[in-house]
Amino acid sequence: MAKIKAGILSKVSGKVAGVVGGTWKGTNYLRELVKPANPNTPLQQAQRGKMSFVVAVARQLVGDVLNPYLNKFCKTMSGYNWFCKENIKRLAGTPLKFSSAPVLSFGTLQSGAVQATGADADYGISFSAIPSVPSGHALKLIVAAISEDGAKVGVTQYENPQTMNNYGTAITDLGFSSGMKGYTVAFFADYDANGVLQALSASVSSALWSLT
Repeated sequence: MAKIKAGILSKVSGKVAGVVGGTWKGTNYLRELVKPANPNTPLQQAQRGKMSFVVAVARQLVGDVLNPYLNKFCKTMSGYNWFCKENIKRLAGTPLKFSSAPVLSFGTLQSGAVQATGADADYGISFSAIPSVPSGHALKLIVAAISEDGAKVGVTQYENPQTMNNYGTAITDLGFSSGMKGYTVAFFADYDANGVLQALSASVSSALWSLT
């Protein structure tokens, strides 16, 4: 049953006959009641599988990456939704896996290349250039390891990376185990003197590594 809140030309909620009323972003509306078709085709099943995969990865990144960094810079969606939109296209295979390195960020800070090397797949991180920031700003380096199958994500962060010569955290220290394959993805974040996030670099990613 539809309910009229304040007069026939005001807010309506619910459905009556073939019409549905509601509110979207503060705007009242009436629309035709449509029952969506759900033929559950193989293509639909494949797309739903991809969505489930990328959502499971995104959930592991919400508190460490997506909420604190991306939300500020995503104008029309959340950082969570941006991550899913950008990375669902990077999935392929049966069973599903990342067919190319995932992306974690976008931005204007200069960044270089990142590599993961070593028998235990340490973060062997090297950059052609570390972003320069204005006086009174502070730089942070965020590095994530993401398994090819999306089952495992580990994140580590470095304060003031411009004062460091080497960056390294063993992927095993983040809970990855022998036989796992994955990517290393990194980006920089720039903060002003008041600790306000100013800018991000675009993601830089390693080639696929195998943990031995």
